[in-house]
Amino acid sequence: MSAWFEQVVPWLMSPIASAILIGSALTSLLSLALLVYASRGLWSLNTQTEGQDSTPLKDLALLVVGRNAASRFEEWIEAFAGAELPAQVELVVIDNQSEDDTAQRIEFLRLKYQWLKVVTVPHSNRFWRTRKLAMTLGIKATKCTYAVWVDAATIPPKNFTPWLGDLTQPLLDLETSSVWGPVQVVEANQFARIPMHAGQLWAWLRQHTGGLPTSMVPVNLAFRSNDFMELKGFQDSMHVDGGEGELLLTLLRQRGRSVLADSATIARRGGIERDPKLREVRASSEQSALLLGFFGLFLTDLAGLLVMAILGGHVVLVQAAGLDPLRDFMRDQAFFAAGSWIALHAYVGAVLLVHSSRFGHWSDALRMPLWLRLDAVRRRIPKQDPMSKPFWKG
Repeated sequence: MSAWFEQVVPWLMSPIASAILIGSALTSLLSLALLVYASRGLWSLNTQTEGQDSTPLKDLALLVVGRNAASRFEEWIEAFAGAELPAQVELVVIDNQSEDDTAQRIEFLRLKYQWLKVVTVPHSNRFWRTRKLAMTLGIKATKCTYAVWVDAATIPPKNFTPWLGDLTQPLLDLETSSVWGPVQVVEANQFARIPMHAGQLWAWLRQHTGGLPTSMVPVNLAFRSNDFMELKGFQDSMHVDGGEGELLLTLLRQRGRSVLADSATIARRGGIERDPKLREVRASSEQSALLLGFFGLFLTDLAGLLVMAILGGHVVLVQAAGLDPLRDFMRDQAFFAAGSWIALHAYVGAVLLVHSSRFGHWSDALRMPLWLRLDAVRRRIPKQDPMSKPFWKG
């Protein structure tokens, strides 16, 4: 024991230990600075901007898609009817291969409301698990310039008209090609909520660092119908189940930037299914960004473990008796590195708590860090497109 003690104590005050502590502190502080930059504005998310114009654009079509969701379609139709929107705003209900009495109930409402447009998607085994065909047929059914995309699982907001206005007003800027808004997750268990929270948070961070808002919840979107049709919509991604949101925003990036309408929040029931093939069709820069994010996560974990081990050695093993400036200096380094790591994770915890409280349940913030690490471990590295270039080559 004494021989082992005599070897460990000098190492704790060696240049190698000092380099580890400095490297750990720099890693934590750099990660903290990047997160603070990327999450700017998150604290005021989901608030109405003072003086903001919330008038919905005219020549607008609201597309609502669903399957076996007659009661939810009725909820949207009644909310639309009571919103007192301009006559140029259309509601298009898309029945995506329902197998119950949804078609009959929608037809009854179509007879009641002459302005209601109904699109029925024929049964197809090939497109059973995707809504891309439904979205395409819905856009073809309307002649409106602008379109808003939701599904029947979403809940019509009480502030219907301001929500629609906040989501569509950014499209008046011709350099903006698409708009997306936050989604509050309700009536879902934790196993469904946490991946959706993590996906939205990642989309927010990518939006504010110049990337694409991937992993978002694929509803609450606004865009120009002509852009979708001229770019041939989902022609190249029909084989991917789901992911309509990020695939649409990626496609429309060719026509302009994507904008986050942080005040256009909508609630959605239940979870979503993600197809692993979605990762394969993402841009190489987005694949690289996700891998770097997971790498940074585990790097800070490793740095924290090393710092805590060294700090524990200084507190427990190094004798406090006697004046030793070198020992005191090294111990101060250990405390500084540990403090940097704690500050990083305190900020991350605050971000997760605020985000989860606003869009789900606060307790999800406690489970999300573990879920992120488990997801990183089980996630396979997607196949790279041989024609795409790594992010560092532009």
